[in-house]
Formats: sequence, C-alpha cells, structure tokens
Amino acid sequence: IRRPPRSTPKPSSAASDVYKRQAIANLIFTSNYMKKIIIILITVLFASNVYADHYKKKIDIKNFSPKQHCSPKKSLLVPAAKVFPGGEFIKFNSYSGFDQRAVIVGAHKKNPIEITSYLLMPKGSGKVPIVIWAHASGGADAYIFSEFINSGQKKLLDLGIGVMFIDNFCSRGVTSTWRDQSKATIASAAIDTMMAYKVLKNHPRSNGKIGLTGHSRGGTNALMVSDVKFTSLFLEGKNGFDVIIGEAAECRMAGLFLEPELTTNTKMLYVHGSIDNLTLAKPCEEYVKKIKAKPGQVKIDIKEGWHHDWHGGFKPKKVKAMTMHTCPAFRVDNEGNATGPIVDLGLKKYKLFPSQAEWIKATEDEPKKTMKAVFKMFKKEKCLKRGVTIGGMHGDEYLPQFINFFKENLL
Repeated sequence: IRRPPRSTPKPSSAASDVYKRQAIANLIFTSNYMKKIIIILITVLFASNVYADHYKKKIDIKNFSPKQHCSPKKSLLVPAAKVFPGGEFIKFNSYSGFDQRAVIVGAHKKNPIEITSYLLMPKGSGKVPIVIWAHASGGADAYIFSEFINSGQKKLLDLGIGVMFIDNFCSRGVTSTWRDQSKATIASAAIDTMMAYKVLKNHPRSNGKIGLTGHSRGGTNALMVSDVKFTSLFLEGKNGFDVIIGEAAECRMAGLFLEPELTTNTKMLYVHGSIDNLTLAKPCEEYVKKIKAKPGQVKIDIKEGWHHDWHGGFKPKKVKAMTMHTCPAFRVDNEGNATGPIVDLGLKKYKLFPSQAEWIKATEDEPKKTMKAVFKMFKKEKCLKRGVTIGGMHGDEYLPQFINFFKENLL
C-alpha cells in the first residue's frame, strides 16, 4: 500500500523575498571567493614561471658551462649579476703571491693583477656595513648555483648589510681548483681580500664596518686575513675585519702562521663539520684554539655529523676531489718562512732547488710555476689522494646562526 505524498506548503511572499536575497548573496560570495582562488592560482603560476624564466632565460642552467664565462678577460660574476641584478661591478688592483712570506717581504708586488668584484647594496642611500663573500675551490659560479649563498645574501641585504662577491680565479686563468689545488695559491685570494677591504673602506656607502665569510678555500682565506701579522701589511695598526665567519678551512697545508694572533677588533665564528674528510676538522679546531685573542673574540662550533659543504642543498655524495692529508704540513713562522719536514722534503729528498735561497727566489718570481713543482713533489711522495664525501641539507638549520652572528656584530 502506497503512502500518499506529502504536500509542501507554499512560502509566503515575504519569506520568498528573503530566500531570494539570501540565494543571491550566497551566489555573489561564492563567485567572489572563486575569483580570489583563481587570482591566487594565476599569481602563483605566474611567479613560478617568472622565477623559472629568470634562471632559464638569464642563465640557462642546463647548458651553462663555467669555462665559457671564465678567462683572464671574463669573470663568472657577469652571469652571477644576471641572477642578482642591481649591483655594481668593481675592478681593483691586486697581486699574486706564493705564500705569506712573499707578502711580508713585498714580493707579491712583482705579480700585479686586476680582480673583478660585484657589490650589492641595500635599498636607500645611507651608509651601511658590508660583508665580503669569498668563494671555495669550486670557483665563482657558486654565487649562481648555491641556494645558501642566495638566501644568505638576501637576508643580509634585508638587514641593511651590503654584500661583495669576489672572483679570485678567472683573472688568473682558473675556473676551479677542487680537482687540482696547485692551480692557484691560497695566499693570492687572501691578498685579493685585503685589497677589496681597502676598496670598501673608501666606498661612498660604506660605514667602515667590514665583515668576511667563506667556505673551504674561502674559510682558509678568512683565517689567513684574521691574523694581525698579515693584515698589518696592508692596513695601519692592528685592526682588521670587524666580523669573520670561517667555514671548513684547510689548516694543515695552507701555510698558516704557527703562532696566530687575531686582529684586535675582530669577532670570529669558526664552523667545521665533524666528519668532513676533504678539509679535516681536528687540525682547524686545534689551530683556532691557538689563536691569541681576547676572551670572547673567538667562537668555535664543530657540527656533529656534518660533511664538507654541509649547506650544499643536496644529499652527501662522493666526488674525486684532491686531498693532502698525509703530506707534510705546511706552516710558517712569524717571518713567513716554511717550517718542518716539507723543507727537507723539497731540498734534500727531491732537490727541487739547489738551495733554500733559490727556492725562495722562485716563489717570488714565479709563484704559480713553483706551486706546480711542489705538487709534483707531493705526487712523487704519493700523498695526493682523491675521493671525499661532500654535501648536506643543513642550510636552513645553519642560516639563522650565520645571519645572527653578522647582525649582532655589524649592526
């Protein structure tokens, strides 16, 4: 038996008008909401395309070859400037030197060279502090590809701190040195850094406060220019960089001073990965602890379980980079003279030069050629090895510490 259908009462005229108005309001709200969603989606899509085009059109990453943009007449900072537009190219005079002794006696001035830098400044016209960012063995293309450098320089600029990138390699006919560290001396990069410091001190937007950072070769560079015995050869008095963050330096083979002394005004943070097998943490920890400094000037942070290039933005991987962990350590005394077994190895065992005086003369006159000779000696000694692990995803974790150290000590 079927139940008869219910009859639906007809709404009154007033209720019907309310219902219609509510329906129209809901329709308008839904329409506006959908419009907002569409606008947001279009904006995100457009921004993504702009970001992609920014790299594809400006750099063409897939087909980018550093060697094509790097020569004595070309700097990798030119394509880097396309990624970070709005900066100022500054070319300045510098020199190439074999080691710290060459600088102490002034022999580096026999080998003049012009270096290219790229300076980014915060918006406005006021005077600000500036951080020099020194590149590693991979060369100046790191300024293009490193997300950590990209994020770091943006945050520094947002804080009101300028950033200068320096290309130590291309003017010297070198693209990278990670496969062959004999291609360029570390002392030369340190000389460039000091010459850049002098340029920035006189820049119209500089307030006189200068910082420095760098990883690997850049970190070794930072340690070298932190020593008053080196900086005083370029600057008057015992002051130097106001802030230095050095990372993952090479502390056995770079020719650092046996008795380091920090410039009087400097605050330094030194960071190294505990399982770094490209540049070893222990020699650097020992070295930094030896630095003569006032209490509170130097902080050391050895990151447990971190590899070399821990902020590379990729999972740790093996590469055939050169290491010299079993070669005789290269350190210098306060006058810059090489000390220890490396001297006997070169003069007595392999007889690279008839005497130490002729060795010294060769380092002064032809630093690059002499460096090649020393590395041939290491090759015969079978202490040059290949194969290390680099990389890590610790950029986001480390960046606040990095930025805050500059913020606290430069602003």
